[in-house]
Amino acid sequence: MTNKAEILTIQDFISLKDIRIPEYQRPYKWGEKSVGQLLDDIFTFKDKSHYRFGTIVIHVNTLTENNTVVTYNDIVDGQQRYTTLRLLIYALYENSLTNTNLQSNTKTILEQLKTKLSTIDIRYRHKASIEQINKNYQLIKRSIQHFDDSIITNFIAKFQVVVFYITDETEAFQFFDSQNSRGKDLYPHDLLKAFHLREFDKNEIETQTQIVDHWEKYQTKKLSLLFSNYLYRIKGWSNSKHARNFGKEDIDSFKGINIDKVESYPYVKSLQIAHHLVDNYNAGFERKIDKQFMNFPFQIDQIMINGRRFFEYVNYYLDINERFKKKYLKSDWNKIDQISNSDLLVYFIYKNKFIYRDGESYLKDLFECLAIFYIDKFGNNSLDEFIEKAFIYCYTLRFDFQRLGFDSVDNYVVTGNRNLFTIIKNAMVPNEVIKAPVLKLPSLQQIELFSKADSRRLDQDIVSFFKQRNYYEIK
Repeated sequence: MTNKAEILTIQDFISLKDIRIPEYQRPYKWGEKSVGQLLDDIFTFKDKSHYRFGTIVIHVNTLTENNTVVTYNDIVDGQQRYTTLRLLIYALYENSLTNTNLQSNTKTILEQLKTKLSTIDIRYRHKASIEQINKNYQLIKRSIQHFDDSIITNFIAKFQVVVFYITDETEAFQFFDSQNSRGKDLYPHDLLKAFHLREFDKNEIETQTQIVDHWEKYQTKKLSLLFSNYLYRIKGWSNSKHARNFGKEDIDSFKGINIDKVESYPYVKSLQIAHHLVDNYNAGFERKIDKQFMNFPFQIDQIMINGRRFFEYVNYYLDINERFKKKYLKSDWNKIDQISNSDLLVYFIYKNKFIYRDGESYLKDLFECLAIFYIDKFGNNSLDEFIEKAFIYCYTLRFDFQRLGFDSVDNYVVTGNRNLFTIIKNAMVPNEVIKAPVLKLPSLQQIELFSKADSRRLDQDIVSFFKQRNYYEIK
């Protein structure tokens, strides 16, 4: 047999004979999140003509046993999916025994599939696998009770897997590696791109093509920094959650609802109104005359609208980020005695003599997150006053740490006396942010200590600003 690939329905895949999960495979670890996503997909895409569930790599392993040549289909990659599918078929069959609403034909198909699975002797010996299988089986049984005939038959007949059969074991593992890494791992934003492209309305094919072309023009580094350094952190910190490293397990933060398929819950109404109003306005014949265009009223911490709006969301916040930096980082630093107070503070952040250190870069990132979150909510209203507030909030931390790591910054925001992100989130007008007390300030003793000329923790301009503006406590 030569290497080959084929697309199989779930019914045909389950019917494969001599399937084995080799001993060297890791334990079964799919958690509630992964199983729940599969079940959601089965329901969400129940009306599609087909849906690709994933890839399975099989090593076609030919052996001689008792003077007889036998062939096994060893799963090299995909055992998590395969095991979950087995659990799902067994659960559907068990449910069919007592579900009087299912048609006899559906029950017959499930019984046949269950019988085929029963002929494949797969045993899970690892304790962690057994525990997770039991847990997921109970979850699946709870989740499929509302599955009717059409959902079940569509899943069995129209959900598909791509199966690669490879005869050489070394080649199989090389293929597995290329599928999972391709020389470098996928970025979380790449996974989000794939997810939201799948969520496009079927009538938006032309728009989808334009958006993909536009997305591909962005540098990977720019997209990666937008999500990891800004959007993910702001979302987390504004909800008093740690936001240290944005990884694949965190991408659900940027998944939400399909505006035309979600149930008509009360919370959805405002999103639906905004969604359709913006589209109707931009599509009006008047726009050909006045050349006006309305952006969707995004907010960083809003519920995400899947599909096209996600890509617009990314464009919107890239623009805010770039406009902020253009405004404040292009100032004429050679005329420092003539610039505004807010420009001066930004100068302290970006041009102080210790900016090369990691600690200063973390404070710079914190400052930018605060500024972007504030601008996102209140625009440029009272922005100069807020810049001072954010500056003091950030650099107060520098007085307490000789070596400042990002974990300390993260803890400061989440567990400190005052979370400026939540103040912004809950404020109705800018003044509620500007006038909110900052409970954590350096002591006068600290100010005096760092006023010494030989202090290498803080730039003297920053220390002087704290002292001159009375940003300290007397203890």
